[in-house]
Amino acid sequence: MKNLYVVMGGLGKALLWTSLIPSLCKKDGIDKISVMSPWPFLFEKHNLIENHEPLLDFRYFPQLEIYDKIIYHEPYLSDYLKEKDQHMLDNWADAYGIERVPPRPILNPPVGVYSGLKITGNESFELSERLETPYYIIQFTGGMGRQGENQLCPRDYRPDLVERLNNKIKNEFNLDCVCFRYEHEPRPSGTITFRSKIESGVLAILPLVVKAKFVICIDSALMHFAACVKDKPTVVLWNTNQTTPNRIGYRFQKNILCDTELCIDTPANEVFDKILEIMK
Repeated sequence: MKNLYVVMGGLGKALLWTSLIPSLCKKDGIDKISVMSPWPFLFEKHNLIENHEPLLDFRYFPQLEIYDKIIYHEPYLSDYLKEKDQHMLDNWADAYGIERVPPRPILNPPVGVYSGLKITGNESFELSERLETPYYIIQFTGGMGRQGENQLCPRDYRPDLVERLNNKIKNEFNLDCVCFRYEHEPRPSGTITFRSKIESGVLAILPLVVKAKFVICIDSALMHFAACVKDKPTVVLWNTNQTTPNRIGYRFQKNILCDTELCIDTPANEVFDKILEIMK
């Protein structure tokens, strides 16, 4: 059966969805499935994807008549909103009628291929400074948007706490800090910015993740990229007023929870202690 699966939403959500690709191939009795999404660079050269259909606007697409079914399930428009302990991946699996699987994004080429790539800027991404020493990666903002709204959101980590945490890590481990951020978002002092020049350039974060000593992030894209790398030490900060790791995260990562109506305010010492724990 030739079905088309529609995946809407952010990059991290699409990365999580890739965990289901082998099960969907098995369900449909084929080697490759087809996808429509806003993220073509995740799917166009994937060895388990036959076609990626561009998502332009909601109008008639005659080329889609080749598919037996067009399947679109949106967890945020389902009972997932009420099932507070249900993982988003399980919600998708139940809707598709397939077996639940542990969340683990599946990219192509496999992440191991990225470990041999040089970590230098090119036409798709740039680093604000040259990496001279071992490093870790941090993403502490993810809800500020691409349009320049310079305001912290509930899932962001307070910038002054990031400064304290980075100073402690620098003193203890002598590591550079690569900050995964948009240009308009806060930049902690003494950090190196990773910036994608084109949309697909964000994939260049993978060789950086592979070689990083560890990753610190919030519930955003970097969390899902880190989940692609087996055994990568990762600490994720959550505001349970927004969501929890049981809903969209990974059990194999170290999750720190707080509950606040403002941005995440977990003390830097608590985050640092968790880093010491995962680095033992």
